[in-house]
Amino acid sequence: MSYIVVFTGPAGSGKTTLTRTYGEWLRTNMFLNVCQVNMDPGAEFLPYEPCMDIREFITIKDIMREHGLGPNGAFMKAVEMISQIMDKIMREQPFNEPENWDVIIVDTPGQLEAFIFRPETREIMGRLQAIGRTVISYLIDSSMIRTSTDAITMWFLGVLLQVKIGIDVIPVITKADTLDKARENIIRKLITSPEKLLEDIGDSEGIVSDILPELISITVKTRGAYRPVLISINNSESVEDLHYVLHEAACSCGDLT
Repeated sequence: MSYIVVFTGPAGSGKTTLTRTYGEWLRTNMFLNVCQVNMDPGAEFLPYEPCMDIREFITIKDIMREHGLGPNGAFMKAVEMISQIMDKIMREQPFNEPENWDVIIVDTPGQLEAFIFRPETREIMGRLQAIGRTVISYLIDSSMIRTSTDAITMWFLGVLLQVKIGIDVIPVITKADTLDKARENIIRKLITSPEKLLEDIGDSEGIVSDILPELISITVKTRGAYRPVLISINNSESVEDLHYVLHEAACSCGDLT
């Protein structure tokens, strides 16, 4: 059975770049048959050659023109339209013959609200689960984390994603090579001991002091069995680290080592 990893996360978090880098790493180092799928109907440029491209069926520009929508509305409409043509999509490679592929990597749009809030997303993910062990890799852009509050709220989006979709979510913190010491310290706490982030909140007042301790408690409870990964695409060891965490989550597929 194929192993399917879905890269999701906010715009600019590195989904498309990691789709390329991880796919190349798997082919070069693990000698696996890898299929990269583009599910972003708004993509302008792809740094990899997809074996299935949703733009052959739907594009954001066409939706905007035909339905009189802006970019955000068009992305939300696109999720609905994708769910309506999933039968057609599942007749395309790689989904019609998943046994031909060791790993299927799915690149998704940066409009994370489409993943969290649209009910169609759960249906789309369910179709993927039917053909292979599916995990979601939720990418957190490290440049968006300046404070402990940033770290907690970004993590919590991943919690909401797992609750909504019902699939294992592995947090991946990207662009590790851009971190300064202060931000790296915050992220290390997030990964190893989220409860220590309370020390950084200090004497904050109002909703921060009321809500953040509760969110940190949920963060601790929802770390799950799979540790977060800190990754730089310029560091092959961190890509390898990502692979083995994903492999652990997808071990029911068989031996990917």
